[in-house]
Amino acid sequence: MEETRSQVDWLTRAVEALPDEMTFDAMQQLILSMVFLRQVSDVPEGEAQGRPTWEELVGQVAGKPDLVHQPVQRALRAWSGSYGKFRIDLDNEAVLGQMRSDSRVVDRALRDLIALLDRAGRAGAKGDLYDQCLARFSEDRVGGDYYTPRDVVRTMVGLMAPAPGDEVYDPACGSAGLLTEAARYVETHGGRPADRTGPVLRLFGQDINARTRSIAAMNLILHGLEDTLPRDIGTDNSLLHGSDAGEKYSVVLANPPFSMRMPLTDAGFVFWRYGPPPKSKADLAWVQHVLGALKADGRAAILLPNGAAFRGGAERRIRAGLLYDDVVAAVIQLPSGLFSHTRVPACLWVFSKSKRAHAATRVLFINAQDTGVQVSRGRRTLTGADAERIASTFNSWSKHDAADVPGWCRTVALEEVEAADFDLQPARYVAPVAAETAPGEDERRVRELTEELYEHFAEASRLEHELRDVLGT
Repeated sequence: MEETRSQVDWLTRAVEALPDEMTFDAMQQLILSMVFLRQVSDVPEGEAQGRPTWEELVGQVAGKPDLVHQPVQRALRAWSGSYGKFRIDLDNEAVLGQMRSDSRVVDRALRDLIALLDRAGRAGAKGDLYDQCLARFSEDRVGGDYYTPRDVVRTMVGLMAPAPGDEVYDPACGSAGLLTEAARYVETHGGRPADRTGPVLRLFGQDINARTRSIAAMNLILHGLEDTLPRDIGTDNSLLHGSDAGEKYSVVLANPPFSMRMPLTDAGFVFWRYGPPPKSKADLAWVQHVLGALKADGRAAILLPNGAAFRGGAERRIRAGLLYDDVVAAVIQLPSGLFSHTRVPACLWVFSKSKRAHAATRVLFINAQDTGVQVSRGRRTLTGADAERIASTFNSWSKHDAADVPGWCRTVALEEVEAADFDLQPARYVAPVAAETAPGEDERRVRELTEELYEHFAEASRLEHELRDVLGT
């Protein structure tokens, strides 16, 4: 769903309504819990099983303007409990305690929040409001540790084209955006994710962060997907122990943290098929985990920083092993500026354990670096047409080959990649087609780059001052 300003302005007003001293995590927890409450309690009284409905809560708040926190906390406790495989705890007494001790401030903030949610939740599907919150919180905070932008999610899922009968696994599931989109894809292509009369789409998630698992669980419930998960979201460290139950999956989708350090110990780790990765960069450790979790005919899409495609040493050896094993199907260069938390350019790597004959010992490179539209300074987004073009190019190629398109895609034999020292950067094999520059375009671009450079200088200065404060120098 494409968001409009009118659909998300309510969240800006909701944040402004809360006391200034609330931490970001407390504010996020309260708003997401209230959004969940607003949606799950919006049922007829006969279906509420004795719990207060949203309509009743709105009426109670209107009738007791000075004691809003009391019915809110009762409702949060009442709607906590089991939802399929998940246990949801909405009791935010600890969060409310972070507000000022003046109950009038608490009541006013909650009253404003409920009024905003009451209006915002009347349109769209139940999961839409929650999706809007996740997107905006990711934009407002440096560190998108749990959220993958919707345009990237759509592209990744389109590459995999999941279907009923697939088992879809995300080893670093964050807010579960890739899993919910996989279910949406199945439904919009004629399948029914939870239809027990035929093949069933099954979803599996894993995340080491307890706060993130709670966000993911609420997201899945609001999208009506609690029955598509055979078990709760796994808690193990994927890089140390593999998938939570040691299962194999037909599809893996992953956006792991970019270039994180390896855990301090690799005891019990069993899937270094292509050799151990460097301790300073875990990108290709995630790749090996993903491949280790795939069935014999499985497929995967994983988002990685560009450096994983060309760095030397252990990573070069791992790339060579992947290519000689013929599991790399495609590498896709994405445009810069897609992520709010990093300017690091990224590629999508597509893996297949069952390439067709025409694709054997060959890799498809797609250079999509010039796609997307600019939405703000330094930020771009892929359009629906961009995502569809990327996915359809790969899916056509994987099924019955496809012709090279200058400036867009090219099929490259293993021997050529080997001669390039196993460099998997798409731009090395697919050069952009030179285009005529519009009058003044070069000057405009220089101004943009200059502004961006000064932004980097300012950020570096800020970080230096923070570091000096920490070190006491």
